[in-house]
Amino acid sequence: MTRDQRAADRGQLEDPAARAAAWADMDQRQAAARVAGRARRKARQDARTARRTANHTPAAPGALSPRSEATDDTSPALHGGEAREAVNLVSTAEQTPWPEGQQTAADGEMKRLRLRDQRRRLREAIQRFTRLSGLRGCGTGTTGELVGVHVGTSAARFAGLQSCHSVWACPICQARIRAARAVELERAALAWLKAGHGLYMATLTVPHWEHVRLASRVKDGHKCAGQRSCTCPCKCPVLAPDPDQKRPPCTCACPVDPGQLARVVEAWRGVQGGTWWVGRDVIQDGAPAPWPTTEVNRLSLEADSRYVRRQEFGPDGRPLDPATIWQEGFRDRWGIVGTTRTIEITWGANGWHSHAHVLIWTEDEATEAHAERIEEELFTRWAKRCKAVGLPAPARGEIRLKDGKRIRKGVDVTPATREKAGALGKYVIKLQEGGNLAMEMTRADLKVARGQKGKTALELAAVAASGNEQALHLWHEFEFATRGMQCLTWSRGLRERLAELVELDNREDDEIPEEETAETPEEPSLLITRAAWWKSIVPVYGARPDILHAGEVGGLPGVLAVLDKLGLVHGTDYGPPETMAGPVLPSVDQLRRGQDVRQARRDRRQAIDDAVYDRAPAQWAAAQEKRRATIAKQKEAAEAAQAGTEDTAAEIQLTQAAAEFARRRAELRQNPDAYLNFELHDVRPVTLPSLDDLDAVADAKPAPQGKPACAICGGQLDPVLIAVGRHAMC
Repeated sequence: MTRDQRAADRGQLEDPAARAAAWADMDQRQAAARVAGRARRKARQDARTARRTANHTPAAPGALSPRSEATDDTSPALHGGEAREAVNLVSTAEQTPWPEGQQTAADGEMKRLRLRDQRRRLREAIQRFTRLSGLRGCGTGTTGELVGVHVGTSAARFAGLQSCHSVWACPICQARIRAARAVELERAALAWLKAGHGLYMATLTVPHWEHVRLASRVKDGHKCAGQRSCTCPCKCPVLAPDPDQKRPPCTCACPVDPGQLARVVEAWRGVQGGTWWVGRDVIQDGAPAPWPTTEVNRLSLEADSRYVRRQEFGPDGRPLDPATIWQEGFRDRWGIVGTTRTIEITWGANGWHSHAHVLIWTEDEATEAHAERIEEELFTRWAKRCKAVGLPAPARGEIRLKDGKRIRKGVDVTPATREKAGALGKYVIKLQEGGNLAMEMTRADLKVARGQKGKTALELAAVAASGNEQALHLWHEFEFATRGMQCLTWSRGLRERLAELVELDNREDDEIPEEETAETPEEPSLLITRAAWWKSIVPVYGARPDILHAGEVGGLPGVLAVLDKLGLVHGTDYGPPETMAGPVLPSVDQLRRGQDVRQARRDRRQAIDDAVYDRAPAQWAAAQEKRRATIAKQKEAAEAAQAGTEDTAAEIQLTQAAAEFARRRAELRQNPDAYLNFELHDVRPVTLPSLDDLDAVADAKPAPQGKPACAICGGQLDPVLIAVGRHAMC
């Protein structure tokens, strides 16, 4: 900077022309410096790209199923350049030539096989560093003693393996689940538009910067610091102060600092809840304001579109109370039936970017004019809720000069239309600015983040598999934030309304089959023993994708070739179903029944926990008395059953003793010497609990006067028994 320029900067030049010339010269020099700097940075970037390209040698086409690395290890950089090539996983589908006569199978089939192979290899790469136990066992853990291999014409799959059903972190499961949800959403949207209703696609974003946490964490300095939620046991009083009074909030939990994802979800929950959405009564003197009876006041209210007349009617059709003034909410004002919300997460140079896509279902048809008004109202509410949950205020956007459209805005509302797609005449739901609505809402696994430095979660996983430490840390944070979180949610009552127009898919995520299920036979082509699976296949990196890809390209001979290369012995480790012995693999119904039993057990535990927190002292006292009465009744019933058992045994013993006594008495009366014929163990007297109940003893005649009598029964004694003093039978 010259002396004149420094003087102009300090405002010391008195001549205005000289000052202006000095400023112009300084601006020109700065512009030239910026251009030169950009050129130097571009040259350095080109040089780095050239070096990486020279050092990277693509894998040569190998055999039927070569084991390829999951990512390009020569590009560990996370931002720009060759890092994006790490997403294009080295697929054996690209390396394996098609057999003769199948070159005309179209590029679509090759692309589909390549995409399947990429997902399988990416899942195996993620399983090396994931912290989710379910994802580590997805496609690895067995459910029986045998693993089935189903081979079709252009598809192959395993059977008898576990699945994680993760819609966020697993490339295989999320593709399977999201594809089914996309079909369901598209069918429902088509039926809704065909019925004459409207659809709006709203995208809600917030400004984001680097070093912003995605996941929620317990604040530092507390016992559960570093976790997503507090796990400390509650030490608050269990009982509520009164049945009509709510239990006070718990003060034992460690404070949690919500992450960006939790704040975005909470912000939308606040938009859809409250009086702004559903409306409210106009309060006057502590009560709902009555509808005016004078014509002047009534006309003034009717002229204001915010207020309507509200009247409640009874079962007989008569009004219950006087009409009141009702301030319409956003839902009633635009005739909204319900909403469908999904969350999308990307990462870029400005850190994590969590944003919501909301599908608004309306009674009236969607128009561009209504979309602009809905966008304006929704932006105002979204900005307030973002401020309430601690998010930065969204931008209203700026007007683009060439077409007058507003860009870079925090809330974007687009009407959906029904257009013909292709010559087949099938209707596809499309947005006003292009793009498929169902794909935009559900298929985040097929998206590519905007901008050179933006990446989706699966792209981050691919870069992390190449050894990048920053990408690995970001992937672990993504797993931590999305664990157990719903991806697609429907507002209450919307699915019931759509069920009147089209049949919806009510299957759970774990009930949705894989894409290859419909293309492969129901019976397995091969069976692999569990021992061989864990010893020879699971430890070999890339073996599972190789087996499936070999089956898709080369059929059953290709699978056999790969198994032989892995060292498996035919007939011992694997073989056709008719020769392999072992228990039958558990069916999906059996697994579902086990899940239902475990869920019922968890529900019972949850009901007990809820009862602990919700009951009042009086309710606890009544429950305790009821419990004590039940225990007393059970004790009485047990005692009665035991007493009945003892009485029955006594009656049996008494009956047997009476029969034996009568038999011996009859023999001795006929022959007094009969006792000599009894054996020693039979001569022993029979001990009876009571003699009063024996009719035979009661009928015994007493001995005559002066004759020796039995000391037990009083009967006459034989001269031989006088020394004993009683009958042998007594």
